Amino acid sequence: MKKNDYLLLVATGAYSFLFYQQNAGINFLLFNIVLLVVLILKNVNLLKNRKWIWSALMCLISAVAIFVHSSALSIIANVASLLLLSAVSFNVATSSLFSFAFSCYSVASCLVYIAIDSIKRLQPKTDAPSSKKNHKVIATAGVLLLSILFFNMYKSSNPLFAENTKWINFDFISFNWICFTISGFILAYAFFYHRTITPIETWENNLPLINTEAIQDEQNQKRFETERYAGLLLFVLLNVMLVVLNIGDIQTLYFNGGLPKNVTHSDFVHSGVGIIILSIIIATSLMMYLFRSEFTSAKNNKALMAFAYLWIIQNVLMLSSTAFRNQIYIHDFNFTYKRIGVYVWLVLAAFGLCVLFYKIYKKQSNWYLIRTNVALWFSVLVVSSTLNWDKLITNYNIQNKPLAQVDFYYLFSLSDANLPELLAVTKRKDFNLADSRLKNYTGDLESRYHTETFVQQLRDKVYHFISDYNNDWRSFDLRDKEIVESIYLK
Repeated sequence: MKKNDYLLLVATGAYSFLFYQQNAGINFLLFNIVLLVVLILKNVNLLKNRKWIWSALMCLISAVAIFVHSSALSIIANVASLLLLSAVSFNVATSSLFSFAFSCYSVASCLVYIAIDSIKRLQPKTDAPSSKKNHKVIATAGVLLLSILFFNMYKSSNPLFAENTKWINFDFISFNWICFTISGFILAYAFFYHRTITPIETWENNLPLINTEAIQDEQNQKRFETERYAGLLLFVLLNVMLVVLNIGDIQTLYFNGGLPKNVTHSDFVHSGVGIIILSIIIATSLMMYLFRSEFTSAKNNKALMAFAYLWIIQNVLMLSSTAFRNQIYIHDFNFTYKRIGVYVWLVLAAFGLCVLFYKIYKKQSNWYLIRTNVALWFSVLVVSSTLNWDKLITNYNIQNKPLAQVDFYYLFSLSDANLPELLAVTKRKDFNLADSRLKNYTGDLESRYHTETFVQQLRDKVYHFISDYNNDWRSFDLRDKEIVESIYLK
């Protein structure tokens, strides 16, 4: 067996032991540590690569987030980080976008490659000692399986033998456990035997990150001059429109301190954000065309660059005004995931504009812009997973609104992470909603209330948590510890 095979078995064993019939908790952190140690043992030179260290840190940060508050977002972030780590461990030159895509391809095609690799291994080899060693390993595994089979048979047939060997327990071996372990082996195989689509990988790795010089002939110069003129005229007009837009926002939001007349919060925020992001994408695409590899060396484009920088700065100002609008919306109504999503889009757009500014200033290629933005998106995903959003939403809504105006039906729809906060509400002196039907903030006048009361929803939520709770140490996480204490101790 190869060194990679032993590491594969270690990872499979860790997966089966840590995750079988367990909830998400400290097991994710331990599994990530095992994989990182195994990868370093396989290739210690990975520690010298900054991109691999970045991928490893994303895995650890998201795994710690699972241990702290075990949210679905942190699990998604950790799985995405592990997929990136697998690809980066194989080839650090590949971008985050294609690394993630190749890892997904590796998982999807894993069964086919397992069959192909198995056929190759079964073929006779000239290296006799290695072949003999492989046969011994296979024979040992077969003997162990048969020994377990006969042990269970003897234990079932002889009560005295069962009593004398009761300290030996193979009850964990079941059909479900075998299927789970096989699935872990398949995932670990895809992780350690990473596959790529070679032509695409070669093409992507050869894409330049810095713009190249243009061929200075008369025909190209005329074309560049026409493009420069059109681009300059466009961004002059865009900047004029943005000046009017930003002045209007500043006047309305910062001086008048409210919404324009006959404009709803939804129109002011949600409807506007989509159009803003779309306008930025379209204008950015035009910039990518104008500041492509050949055009950057064209003459007389300093004015175009100046107006492009001004457009980026004005867009950042516009995004900050939109964030302020969203905060007004949250203050007047309740904090929700949809309004968090607005902030996420605005942050990603702001990061993208900063990268675009750097790309134009340093004359980087369009591929640099794309791969850097994708890496930033993955980083934002991991960083956002460190926050317990359900608790933040619940705390904000309860602390900044009278209880009668809080959308408790929405809060009960969130994960079990906010149970301590909901239980604490019942201890407040101003709490009088125990037997009240919860208000319906999305219904019409004929259905202003839900059929459930506060107490019914709370009991259902507590019952759901207790039914799914697993007190095994492998499923331990700080979120569940806090919830248990809030239910049984407080």
